[in-house]
Amino acid sequence: MTRGMDRRSVMRGMATAGVGVAAGAVAMGSGTAYAAGSGDDPYSVDVISKGADPTGATPSDAAFRAAAAEVLASFQPGPISGAIPKKVLVVPPGTYLLTQPDSLLPNVNGEGNGGIVDGVSITGYGKRLSRIVYSPAANDTTLWTNYQRYKNIRISGLTFTSTNATSSFNYAYSSADYGVQDTWYTDVEWRGSWKRGIGLDGPATTSNLNSEMGWDHCQVGGSYSDAFLVMGMTSSATQQDQFLNYWFRDCKVEYQSGVFVRNNRGGSMNFIGGSYILTDAASTGTFFELTADATTRADSVSRLYAQGIRFELRGVGHKVIDSRWYKGNITFESCDDTALSFKSWAPDAVTHVYDFNANGARGPMVRYVDCGLMGSHRVGTGSTATTNGKVLYDGCRFIDMSAATGATGFLRWTGSVAPRYEMRDCLIGANYLTDVKNPA
Repeated sequence: MTRGMDRRSVMRGMATAGVGVAAGAVAMGSGTAYAAGSGDDPYSVDVISKGADPTGATPSDAAFRAAAAEVLASFQPGPISGAIPKKVLVVPPGTYLLTQPDSLLPNVNGEGNGGIVDGVSITGYGKRLSRIVYSPAANDTTLWTNYQRYKNIRISGLTFTSTNATSSFNYAYSSADYGVQDTWYTDVEWRGSWKRGIGLDGPATTSNLNSEMGWDHCQVGGSYSDAFLVMGMTSSATQQDQFLNYWFRDCKVEYQSGVFVRNNRGGSMNFIGGSYILTDAASTGTFFELTADATTRADSVSRLYAQGIRFELRGVGHKVIDSRWYKGNITFESCDDTALSFKSWAPDAVTHVYDFNANGARGPMVRYVDCGLMGSHRVGTGSTATTNGKVLYDGCRFIDMSAATGATGFLRWTGSVAPRYEMRDCLIGANYLTDVKNPA
């Protein structure tokens, strides 16, 4: 071990992994040990050193703002996009009370105010170890706003709890010259009552918008009167189709009520692994809501892919998906929503909904592969034949129904004309289902 570097310093360098291995390597190679909270570490600043109260008894807004200011002032040359902060903002174990909006990072419009900050890392010691409670007195406020300012953001090891149901966690606005793409959340948890988790927005001109966002081993709890993630806050703006490339990996999406992802614009979304549960049986809730707000959509972004997810619907008002897309691709592979299919209300549950009549007699290509499915599925149709779109079930099991289609069957439709559909190599209950296809 390098002279002057004690074990605590090594472990502390590892804990501030928001900057990755590189930060730890620099700290270890510096030959200098810095005590936690001392404020003299050239590669990190923790909020306690700025006066934050880890007991949560008093507000820590001023301390968080001072820590963020020091991080943002620690510029060093960047090989790709100019100056980047060299310090990480560290939140040691404890509970920290924030009562004012934009206390996590300053709300500064990057256009005309210093431009983009490329590379911001905020790290705690793990969810429920480092906890931030957002408790504003004012309604309709946001914990942090990214207005054409921050990109390449890494937030990790934190729990965020809201005590005001009108509050939002983040609002992100980007433009062509001030894109704020590439945000990654790792081991982050949301709890409490929120209006919205994250809202993506931008101007009504061609833009390089909020894109390349990821959630890795995160937990989405609490409740949302709007949605946890809203893609396209101004859905009438066609350029917001440039919201694209989103990844949720091995997450626990276990919240009380509301919508998990509301897609008004853009997409190309991937949801891989994890447990998705709507916990309040008496509420209504939908994991994926794909709206018809946009009458025009780009081809490359109308895509949703879910793989290896265990969905648990605990009430008749719960849905996995409610889609009004008129084109695109929606795929569920090796997913299961049958956990409560034994309940008396399960046959009455309409768990997956598609509207092929919201924008012409057309819909997306919907495919289920090796899935276990409870309740029934419904497709909205009209009086004319579907011109685009189809629902395909391949190697699936329909657990609650005794018929494949019809008024009491697994797949139902609202209009006088059936949608295009196909069922092959499927089971209905415990019996093999004869393959069926429309048109034959």
